[in-house]
Amino acid sequence: MAIPNRVFRNMLLAIPVYNEKKTIPSLIKQTLANLPEQVHRVVCIDDGSTDGSAEVLDEEARRHSNIEIVHQAQNGGYGRSILTSLEIGRARGYTHVITMDCDLQHRPEDLIRFVQEPLDIDLVSGSRYMPESQSQGHAPGDRMEINGRITALLNSRYNWNLTDSFCGFKRFRLAKIDPSVFSETGYAFPMEFWAYARAQKLTIHEIPVSRIYTTDNRTFGEDLDRKRRRYRYYLETLHRSERKFKLQ
Repeated sequence: MAIPNRVFRNMLLAIPVYNEKKTIPSLIKQTLANLPEQVHRVVCIDDGSTDGSAEVLDEEARRHSNIEIVHQAQNGGYGRSILTSLEIGRARGYTHVITMDCDLQHRPEDLIRFVQEPLDIDLVSGSRYMPESQSQGHAPGDRMEINGRITALLNSRYNWNLTDSFCGFKRFRLAKIDPSVFSETGYAFPMEFWAYARAQKLTIHEIPVSRIYTTDNRTFGEDLDRKRRRYRYYLETLHRSERKFKLQ
């Protein structure tokens, strides 16, 4: 008699949260309704929220036993939340960490796509710009422009075929990724990670995910809302990371 395949259940879903009080209940509800069996636990990284998100997260954790909240006393930045997620995953023996945003721009229904990919792929990266990607609303023009320019630059420098270099919906294989080597904790974290991926020869596979923009109220802080400043910040981080990982 054939023995059914055991479901691999050693993935952690990590959700960075910063001032997303309004979206948290809906996100948690949708996530739990679409949580693949392969994902063992959900951890929300509260990155020093000041709008009451911390209290809403704690209430959700009291209601759902497989939800855990990690509170960071101060806002450390998007990159810091991702690194915290990877550090938690490694410390607890998870083999993979999936990251997903909290602002409902990622569809929890797409989670199943990440667990279905072969486990030996080092990075499964969501793309909102593949032909199969569904869309709702219109992405801000400045973000699309910067994403397109940076993606084209990475493809040219590394001989890749990426279509979306800034999507936060990803699956990391922890055996090949060491979070202790990273220093960029802000929105330019993907630039340092891409340089690391190239230096370490990580295997990368893009999969289509939905592109959802129902509001355009995100601010990058400081003066990074200015397109040219933000683009320069990304380039500077990429070049610094290439030197760090000896790609230059």
